[in-house]
Amino acid sequence: MLLHIRKSSLVGLALVLCGFLAACQSTQPLATSSAPGISVGITGGICPNAVISSGQQVTWTNQDSREHIVRHNPAEGTREFDSGTLLPGDSFSYTFVNAGSYNYECSEDGSMTGTITVGP
Repeated sequence: MLLHIRKSSLVGLALVLCGFLAACQSTQPLATSSAPGISVGITGGICPNAVISSGQQVTWTNQDSREHIVRHNPAEGTREFDSGTLLPGDSFSYTFVNAGSYNYECSEDGSMTGTITVGP
């Protein structure tokens, strides 16, 4: 008899906990912050050019066997993005908000350059 009461109590407690947990769950999907965009690879001596729309994200992946960077190289003004050192296999993403032409470099010595052109 005592065993039957304990089983009933445990089953009741489990049902209460399940109901409580179900009530706490959100039915709204969570928003994500990833912007639509493109992916490009840095390989050998290639620092890729791309044409995108405003609000799109570019993700660069170092597909080379040596370190690279992705650093905005404006003719004048402030640098808008700088990945720091990207080891082989590392990636860096930047979302372009304003239309324009963005010159950038993929090597510390500035010998590898590319352009991201952002349309409206």
